[in-house]
Amino acid sequence: MGEEKNGVPNGDMAPQEESSKVLLNEGADGAKGEEPVIAHTKVAIPNNEEEFRGLTKAELMQFAKDPFWVRLRIFLMILFWASWVLMLALAVWFVIRAPGCAPPPTISWMEESAMLEIDVNTMVPSDAVSLVSSLGVSSFYIPALISDHDYYKLNPNYVAEKVLAMLEAFSIGETHGVTDFVSSPVKSYHAWAVNTSYSNFVNLNDLTLNYYEPELDAELQKVLVFWKDTYNITGFTVAESEIDNNPQLLNLTRSLNEALGDQDIVVGEGMIEVASAVSDLNIPGSFQEFLESNVDSWRYYKFEPVLENHRTASPGQMPGVTLSLMLVPGTPILQIPGNNVENFTKTIGSVVQECSELRHKDAFKFGDIYFVNSTENIVAFTRTLKGTPGYAVASNLGAESVLLDFTVFEHVPSSGTLVYNMTGPGLEDNMKVDLSQVILESHGGVVIQFVTQH
Repeated sequence: MGEEKNGVPNGDMAPQEESSKVLLNEGADGAKGEEPVIAHTKVAIPNNEEEFRGLTKAELMQFAKDPFWVRLRIFLMILFWASWVLMLALAVWFVIRAPGCAPPPTISWMEESAMLEIDVNTMVPSDAVSLVSSLGVSSFYIPALISDHDYYKLNPNYVAEKVLAMLEAFSIGETHGVTDFVSSPVKSYHAWAVNTSYSNFVNLNDLTLNYYEPELDAELQKVLVFWKDTYNITGFTVAESEIDNNPQLLNLTRSLNEALGDQDIVVGEGMIEVASAVSDLNIPGSFQEFLESNVDSWRYYKFEPVLENHRTASPGQMPGVTLSLMLVPGTPILQIPGNNVENFTKTIGSVVQECSELRHKDAFKFGDIYFVNSTENIVAFTRTLKGTPGYAVASNLGAESVLLDFTVFEHVPSSGTLVYNMTGPGLEDNMKVDLSQVILESHGGVVIQFVTQH
């Protein structure tokens, strides 16, 4: 290393300082005298950067009327407002062109509620009205009111005074009246068969209606409106067998529904006699198989839930049958003989009441249905609709207890909440239920609510 000079090693440059130090008491020979006095001298270092300074008002005014800046301001103002108008137009265009939301599903009043068949010959009108109201149903059904020799007349098989008294009693409330669609074939002396003005409406060889006649639609509209205005009958059922025999009839009924929907008139297609359709309720799986074969279309299930000799069914099975028919897609038509109302109310009434409330739930009105496979004599299924609670429904038509597992479906969680227990003791409403081990007592039934898994 080199020697230090003035405290700085040789070869290194001393840092610049704003002041220099001078020893005033140092001799010429370098000898030091008294304590040196250090004098400070400040050296000003010039700043070559100019301080920023904005334009003055006078300087700005020189550009205010400059043609270039005037044109630039006008251009920017036009660009600003044009951009806003363009964005607004694009927003409107996107709203118009965007695909609309699918309309919510709907069902007709004839599909929403079960129906009670009224025996006008034996039931007192006031008792019939009270019974319908107490069960929570909003429709009554009187079969074959329309005469088969004149569609504008009451069926002569009825006592007209009794029918009119019954219809008058129901006209006070908001209950809907239902009967069967016009009959075909007609009698040989039917007004349409003997009047040449209607010759195109009837096939004279077999006296059946000509469903391919374009003008038949308009004429039947007049008939149905007449029954609404005269007798307050707004619903009409068509037997499934009639549609099977005349496929064109289905097109006709759908056309009538479209034309008369704004008048609250409904034609229901596909009425089935349950007692005739199910061969034997004691055969395991026979009733569930019957239901599975019909749930793809809305059906009207006509059955007598308290008939003591219901072909192959025992009275103990009928509450389970009623529970199932009330909660699958379809409308039950409950046939109650006037002399058996008390027995019906005692054995079936509570089932109809509870299920009538459940039928208002969206899952039962619009939801999908999945059946549980089983070798037992049961009916078990789930009803689900996205965004709403799901339901597991089971009824045991056999004489032995059954253990069911609803978790075989991916959409069913491990547990749910009991909302209805048809058998009464053992399970209480609102209690938690393990959906992998649902115990069904003999002739028992349950409805369990759950949160659907997606």
